[in-house]
Amino acid sequence: MINALLEKFRPIARSIKYGRLLRRAQSDATKLNIPTISPPVSFIFGCGRSGTTILGKLLSEHKEVLYLFEPYHMWRAIQPATDMIQLYGDNGGNTHCVLGSDYISKIEIQRFNACMQSELDRCREPRERIIEKTPINAMRIPFLNSLSPQSPMLHLVRNGIDVIRSIERLSSTNSYQMSGKGNWNQWWGRDHCKWKALAKDAETLDLFSGEIPLLQSETEMGALEWLASLHEIERYRNELGSRLLEVKYNTLTEDPQRELTKICTHFNIEPEPEWLRYCGNQLDSARKNQGAPIVLPPEMCEAFNAFQEQFGFEGRATTA
Repeated sequence: MINALLEKFRPIARSIKYGRLLRRAQSDATKLNIPTISPPVSFIFGCGRSGTTILGKLLSEHKEVLYLFEPYHMWRAIQPATDMIQLYGDNGGNTHCVLGSDYISKIEIQRFNACMQSELDRCREPRERIIEKTPINAMRIPFLNSLSPQSPMLHLVRNGIDVIRSIERLSSTNSYQMSGKGNWNQWWGRDHCKWKALAKDAETLDLFSGEIPLLQSETEMGALEWLASLHEIERYRNELGSRLLEVKYNTLTEDPQRELTKICTHFNIEPEPEWLRYCGNQLDSARKNQGAPIVLPPEMCEAFNAFQEQFGFEGRATTA
């Protein structure tokens, strides 16, 4: 009886929590008494289900770091078009997975700086650096670049087969529900709006545009998200240069102390021995998500296998 009542209450509690966070972020975004120089912010991104959450949790334990876990409320307050899952309403249908610098003006920069400074001001203990983690930002590099031109960025990349299987499982089981959000899917958002935005953005980029109408299964849809994320990383890799650090999830789990030391250097934080030992005890080997072969349309299949080869990942997709 109690468990049944809790299950009914959780979706309501989640909606209340997200509404409260949005109101706070909207209040933060209007503050004008902020430094003209943006706070020290770094970004972690990568296609969802690539391990960014566990990496973020480890960094959140570092005494120099203020860690922001997928602050959708903050991004919505900065630029409503970021809300691709329509957690806070449809914004007139103008929400996107892919966002460029054309969505940034002086107003958005002011809101970003105000929100980030407010997060720092709320800290009980001083923090040297903010590290923000939102996976979809892999598709928003010029957007981030316009907000914070000096920020280091980290791309965490995982075997595409494991990512796709994980997306398939989450979107199908759909256990994380929200109250008052329409037909809610924990991966694709309100009425599958994230998928609709992804498909539209991919067509705008002429990315597998002839094959997108053929995609029906959660596997195929997840494959497009993985491919679109990597496509955007490749587009801006040279422009970012040394500001972008790329880490493979399997390498992180195999040698966490070495990889985390590299990450600390990139983010200009101290790789403390005690923290590194703690992190090493928290990481297990990268999980393998087994299942039937990944079947994709020809163009997507070729691109998928090329990325798998580029990163040295096991497994290939097939067209039949």
